[in-house]
Amino acid sequence: MSVVTNVPIRYEYIDDEANAGRMNERLMAIVAGGDRARVYLPPQADTEAAARGAKPSWKPDAPSRGTWASNAQGRRYGFRTFGDYFTPRQLVALTTFSDLGAEATKRVQHDAVAAGLPDDDRPLRDGGTGARAYAEAVAVYLAFAQSKAADRNTSLCVWEQRMDRLRGTFGRQGLPMVWDYAETNPFAGAGGDVYGTVHSLCEVLDKFTADVSGSGSQTDAAQQTLSANRIVSTDPPYYDNIGYADLSDFFYVWLRRSLKPVFPELFATLAVPKAEELVATSYRH
Repeated sequence: MSVVTNVPIRYEYIDDEANAGRMNERLMAIVAGGDRARVYLPPQADTEAAARGAKPSWKPDAPSRGTWASNAQGRRYGFRTFGDYFTPRQLVALTTFSDLGAEATKRVQHDAVAAGLPDDDRPLRDGGTGARAYAEAVAVYLAFAQSKAADRNTSLCVWEQRMDRLRGTFGRQGLPMVWDYAETNPFAGAGGDVYGTVHSLCEVLDKFTADVSGSGSQTDAAQQTLSANRIVSTDPPYYDNIGYADLSDFFYVWLRRSLKPVFPELFATLAVPKAEELVATSYRH
């Protein structure tokens, strides 16, 4: 609704303005930590200028469908690639974490050799158990932590008023448009900061047992050879409402940047393979 004419604004107009680069954002409030409570502060010009001054060196350029959810099905709003879901400052943070993950992998391998692990240069993907494979395993876990950080660092995150906290991007299986988003400080010790995502991952690893081996493989129902005389009966989840492979690209673009050197075959494609996905997504037919 226009505050000037009191006439509803057409979605097409908003979409066109966003795609033309004429839709922007404005800082409305600053949420800070207080004495056992959040403190809401008015916007500061220098704070907004700092956000606008961020210059990312890289952003995911894989094409995206824009937003898709019940309130914004198929509308672009300027979201043409998966990098467009992130503010410049969020892109700087996430790409830095990715770069530091690669540096950490080298450091871990060096320390593993010093600790006595075999320096056989056999990679993790080939069943290695030496220093290189150990370092690559750590790289995988760091990439998982970055995936969780990516969920909490987009321009689609909202502020939950009743819980007084930031909510991640995926409150459901979609990428809905939000008009008031919250941007977290990745070092603030609050929801979405990198320490929290790494710590939550470590809590899981601490409960793993080291005396049980496991393996995994991926195949589609029509081509798998695990069962003889097979009959496949399936009900595609939500039929044509949710494109799981499309949504997987949100995380894939970041995982590919971090883990392609570790699993080059797994991350050979620019996006998640979708041909075998059993859904009735209209744009594929």
